[in-house]
Amino acid sequence: MILPKLSAAILAMSLLGSAFAASSLERNISLNQWVMMCGAVNGAADEVGVTDAERHKHRLTSKTHLMRYALEQGYSLNEFDALFDQGIIEGRKLTAGRLGADPDKLARLMNGFQRDTSIDYQHVKDALDTA
Repeated sequence: MILPKLSAAILAMSLLGSAFAASSLERNISLNQWVMMCGAVNGAADEVGVTDAERHKHRLTSKTHLMRYALEQGYSLNEFDALFDQGIIEGRKLTAGRLGADPDKLARLMNGFQRDTSIDYQHVKDALDTA
């Protein structure tokens, strides 16, 4: 089980569809938590039927940007894949049954997911620097 603070952040991100919205919702997020939140968004999108190709692109974008940030900041992010996969599981669990057929929630999730799939590095860096 993940920590309650992270669980709440993951739930928010999986419902918003954007891991990088976290800086406006929560402070003091570790790089490992960012990876899990990106995975949670990916899992939430899977729960509502996003294609494997879109999820793969989202994962690659997340990995590219977070690994670059880690390198620039002198951090190690050796467990990216394991953390991302754990986030996927948590995102699926936390999203299941919470979105229902609510078109507004589904639209927020999809808009955030699409944003994070094509987000540029500077936006990610800005989000991580302010968290």
